[in-house]
Amino acid sequence: MRWFEMGMRLFPFIVEAVNWVEKFVKSKGKYKQDAAVYMVKATLGLVETGAGRDLLNDADVEKATREVIDAIVALNNLVTKKNNE
Repeated sequence: MRWFEMGMRLFPFIVEAVNWVEKFVKSKGKYKQDAAVYMVKATLGLVETGAGRDLLNDADVEKATREVIDAIVALNNLVTKKNNE
């Protein structure tokens, strides 16, 4: 349950990173995803300092973060498409 709780706490940061990248990064694909992951990792760095844990170097955390980013972007794209129809 601890991982689920941590994931739910990270979710708003991931959404904010995606929104920021969508506004300011003009490249597409993996470059944009990397930029969002970088922002999330920067936030995690602050959390780690306070919690005394090493989440930044956890491959599972990065993989899950990328999957959430993909889901958020897919949902944003779908909403935009539906609004333009």
